[in-house]
Amino acid sequence: MDSQFEQMVQVNIQGRVFVICTSLGMTDQTVIGYYTEVLQQAIASMLTDESTPADFHRLLTEQAEWLESEIKQLCESKQLDAPAAPPRKTDNLNEDGSEQSSKPLNADKKATGYVPEAKSMPERLKDRRAEMEHLLVNDCVTLKLVSPKQAKKLQRGLVGRDPEKAEAELVGQLRNALHEQIRKFIRKNNGGPWSTATLQTDVRMDITRTRTLRALVTLSRQLLNERQEWLSKTKSSLTGRFFGGRVKMDK
Repeated sequence: MDSQFEQMVQVNIQGRVFVICTSLGMTDQTVIGYYTEVLQQAIASMLTDESTPADFHRLLTEQAEWLESEIKQLCESKQLDAPAAPPRKTDNLNEDGSEQSSKPLNADKKATGYVPEAKSMPERLKDRRAEMEHLLVNDCVTLKLVSPKQAKKLQRGLVGRDPEKAEAELVGQLRNALHEQIRKFIRKNNGGPWSTATLQTDVRMDITRTRTLRALVTLSRQLLNERQEWLSKTKSSLTGRFFGGRVKMDK
């Protein structure tokens, strides 16, 4: 990506984010700057040296739609969290016109001093990505579902995207990696712990049914334990060859 193209990318992103934020009543420059950075990182992770301006504008449109949706959700949640309007004066009158006691029903309860902390949209998005990022760069790398370099690239691709959609795509990609590992192990070991067609079908279906990254990591560990247990009983001397000590699944 040459310098002119890169400058065009930055200018267009800044302008689009500013328009979206201000049109929805969000004028804090710090927040606008944060969202600008989020979109820049997200789009940069999806652009390649062969990308054209048309590719960029398509990605910008997708990310802008996501950003507008996220800000609208934030605005709606703030409205739902807003305190109810205080009662009118006439609501505190008895039938004869005398004023009722203004003591609230829970006046006898002691104050705890706890005030719920309101999180900003950037903080909420960060929290929603945190578990996925941790599992991706730690557990998925340890289980050999991705290499460290691939994990970092996939982690950058999570920024600026709807967490649910991003997780669905990520899980789909890692499911394929786990399927391939299982196929290789079964071929080399005549089925291993899954020596029948029924058991192999069950394993494939278990992998296909996973919908979250945590579920996929849990299943990967379970399958790894089954393989290690089978190897320890039948081919203990080959454990290092197949698993690299403990976690290497195929080689």
